Amino acid sequence: MNPSEIEKQVNKVLQSRTFASKAQLRRLLEILHRNIESQDNLNPSAVIQELWPDEVRTKRSADVATEMNRLRRALEDYYESEGGSDEVVVFLPNRAAAAANGPQEKRWIAAQTRNGREAAEENPPAPAKRKANRPGRVAWLSVAAVLLVGALVGAGYFGFREIGRQGEPRSARIEGTSLVILNAEGKEKWRKSFPEGFGPESYYEHGLAQRIWFADLDGKGHVSVLFSYLPAASTQQHSSTLICYSDRGKEQWRWTPGRPLPETAEYPMPYKTHALGVLKATAERGARIAVASDIDPWWGGPSQVALLDTNGKLLSDYWHSGGFGDMVVTDLDGDGKEEIIATGVAHGYDYRATLVVLDPDRVTGASKEVVPEFQIHGMGDAQEKVRLLFPRSDLNRMAFDHNVAVQPVAEDGNLRVTIDECLAPVGCPIEYEFNRNFELIAVHPGNDEFRAAHDRLYESGKAEHHLSEEEQSAFLKVRCLKGCATEFVPVEEKYDPVASFERGWTTQKNPEGVWSYGYSRGLSEPITLYDKTMRNGINGQNAQFWVSSAVNERTSPAAEFNNGPAYNDGNVDLLKDEFVLVVGIHGQYSDLIFTAPGSGEYSIAGNFRGAQYAVGTVVGVIANGTAVFRSRVTSVEQVVPFRMTQQLQPGEKVVFAAGPGEGTQNTGVSATITRSCAATDKPRSTATWEISCTGVTLGSRKGS
Repeated sequence: MNPSEIEKQVNKVLQSRTFASKAQLRRLLEILHRNIESQDNLNPSAVIQELWPDEVRTKRSADVATEMNRLRRALEDYYESEGGSDEVVVFLPNRAAAAANGPQEKRWIAAQTRNGREAAEENPPAPAKRKANRPGRVAWLSVAAVLLVGALVGAGYFGFREIGRQGEPRSARIEGTSLVILNAEGKEKWRKSFPEGFGPESYYEHGLAQRIWFADLDGKGHVSVLFSYLPAASTQQHSSTLICYSDRGKEQWRWTPGRPLPETAEYPMPYKTHALGVLKATAERGARIAVASDIDPWWGGPSQVALLDTNGKLLSDYWHSGGFGDMVVTDLDGDGKEEIIATGVAHGYDYRATLVVLDPDRVTGASKEVVPEFQIHGMGDAQEKVRLLFPRSDLNRMAFDHNVAVQPVAEDGNLRVTIDECLAPVGCPIEYEFNRNFELIAVHPGNDEFRAAHDRLYESGKAEHHLSEEEQSAFLKVRCLKGCATEFVPVEEKYDPVASFERGWTTQKNPEGVWSYGYSRGLSEPITLYDKTMRNGINGQNAQFWVSSAVNERTSPAAEFNNGPAYNDGNVDLLKDEFVLVVGIHGQYSDLIFTAPGSGEYSIAGNFRGAQYAVGTVVGVIANGTAVFRSRVTSVEQVVPFRMTQQLQPGEKVVFAAGPGEGTQNTGVSATITRSCAATDKPRSTATWEISCTGVTLGSRKGS
């Protein structure tokens, strides 16, 4: 496809009614399209720099993920309405989904013709977040008696992508009453006829994205097709059926979710599959299939997480009294063993959003409920690894019957999950992030919807007020029913030198909070703090320096902060808002010093980076006088990562140092230090949504 065709389509989308009031999403689409031919160089930091140039220090990768999901939904809304007849389809591949037989999706944006011919990407559109529905405050027995009925799915373009060999099944679409399976070239491999049609519409509202999966189940390189089929709406209630086809279209087996329960015998309802994941084969056992289904409607509950072998035989199942809508399979804690993570609503606990982690070898029993009417009997006790309940905001309690956890995403050892506080329309997302030990490390709004909705709710009357820090801090109270040593999930405080540099530089304070800057004669040598600030135009007009009045030679040694956009003059190469250690011309080391404010185990992660052409420096991390990390930076843009934990007492120090090597001096350093709040602490969420163990703001951000 000619790039001009893609550009023409993007411009058409940007000028559409769907995007008329979505300035932020238009900007994001423009950024993605501008980089469509160089997507390997695109990363969350680059997107943040363009999308939020004035908020670089407060925005995170999770914010980018949220906006990508919003843009993905907006594009799907466009193609379901005014763009329904457009020949070119622009879409965002799901970068969070792992491919069954290939690398994880790397592309940010793609386009293809509606007939399947690919442009910048070989895969059809990825799924958007499934909409949540709202139950009343009644037991799931009564709620489940309400059947959602939709219209038939019309013939059209629906698809899901997976990476496979050139001739293997790779994507699918629905044509009338037929399921059509395509290869990597978009050519039809085979089709299956379903005379009863597909539906109801609510089940296939996002096409086949969440209803078909491609995986090498037998480990022999043959891609099987797993399709969750539900016939069109009729007077007879139907459960969905999971059908497994071989790569050549031969039906291998069928499986139907659910089973009779005494608690629902009076109101038998169909079960529908909403998510599926394939657990990799291990030395002890073959591949297994995890299937999440629940009674219709999905929020009615109960839910089943079933474990099948590759022949469709039920091995075991776990039952939850609430509703599960999303599920992922991932190795979150890095132990080489995958976990099953499901999200949804816990009815027996005040209709709170919930997250459950299961060990694939212990997918049994039923969740324990404190409200008797929600308890499932005769299954035995469940053995969840983790079971969390998320707080409901006052906005959610006043306007809706529940909140809901959606879109669990595992990345870089951390887990992100979105809690939708508004249900009509779905939105007001609050983003949570946990580390691999399920310690809470970040909570913040996914966008401006929650604050705006909160202020509208209280815009008049005696209760009129803006969102307070007390209300923000309430989001930190994530209750842990299983998997924690305490009632609530442990909270971590985070320290970032970039966040506090400008305040200290402006007020000429060194140290500033837990951070200080100085120079020394070598790793583990005594450090003398810098005593003078300057901005002299070296390395650009935005470069701010701490130097020493005693040894300064051509602005070295120094601690430097590029307080502005990226800068490259052919000598230095500075990232936007990058902290840099400038090695002294006469051999001094430049040091960034962290002083522990309290006792505990501190997690330290970051990297050194070549920020100058022909750079050549030695770098290290020193804890309590002992070097715990050593390396070298020998080229511009080279990144040298580090990660460690250190037990520190109040006043003990961690030093990030750069010293002379065999080249130029400028060496960037990015460092994030976290520690778990003590049991005696009272964690708070500050005005900038930072987590503070003591209630004291950790560092001043730009503009605050």
